[in-house]
Amino acid sequence: MSILIVGATGSVGGEIARKLASRGLKVAGLVRGGSAHPKANPLTAAGVTIVQGDLEKPDSLGPAVKNVETILSTATSMPTGADEGLRRVDLEGTLALIDAAQQHGVKKFVYVSYSGNVRQDSPLETAKRECEARLQSSAMETVVLRPSYFMEMWLSPVLGFDPANGSARIYGSGNAKVSYISAFDVAEFAAIAATKKYAQQHTVLEMGGPQALSQLDAVQIFERAWNTKLKLDSVPEQALQEQHKSPDPLQKTFAALMLAYAKGDSVDGAQSVARAHGVSLRSVGQHAADFANQNKGSAATSPSAS
Repeated sequence: MSILIVGATGSVGGEIARKLASRGLKVAGLVRGGSAHPKANPLTAAGVTIVQGDLEKPDSLGPAVKNVETILSTATSMPTGADEGLRRVDLEGTLALIDAAQQHGVKKFVYVSYSGNVRQDSPLETAKRECEARLQSSAMETVVLRPSYFMEMWLSPVLGFDPANGSARIYGSGNAKVSYISAFDVAEFAAIAATKKYAQQHTVLEMGGPQALSQLDAVQIFERAWNTKLKLDSVPEQALQEQHKSPDPLQKTFAALMLAYAKGDSVDGAQSVARAHGVSLRSVGQHAADFANQNKGSAATSPSAS
């Protein structure tokens, strides 16, 4: 089986490529600039073949997908979205990839989208749902993965959740439940989906973690793991609604994701989906403990942790 990973230089795409290569499968990664890309070497070292291609250059996609049996795409311009990346990469580029795959006889397409509960209007929402619809109408076997919010991102300093400095940013009231999922589990789901035979031609998997938790629940879990009290930094929904009015595509998308996060994303049946795929779901508690161990001593020495 020949599998092409699109988005292989990203964290999730790279993890998927390495997982599949380690299982003895023939894996290639679509990389802009080919082997000259600075992130190409680790992929090559893992046994992944580098294929030249660029989602912003549709003419480069046909040659890249020739003789490929399965395509797995995690590609996105997020979180930067520079130069209208959400339109050029997430929407137009991915649609061009789907079309090229159909034209060149690709049998299966696995697409990493996001939770079906997230329906706030944004350029990313438009891109994800239009690409999903194009796949649903294709002749290929398709699998759409719809993970909830990644715990490694939403419970991290990148978005203001910073236990090492004694603080945690909360969006909205913090009471709505979210089925936080680990990016590593999403990579495992994707690797399995690439080779698994499904009963339907078109499959949609709603994916979440082992337990739906509120943001405030997550704060308490981190407080126990770090043995410290976190100061809450609350962002009201009204502020997010104002940001959502922004004409800037990236700002509008960030606001949409944060608004949906504030309203909650509880995924029903997440445990049964995981069992059906043989995936052991990582918990927020495990993430908090690992994060604390990696940063041991940070909270104790932080002035804001007292």
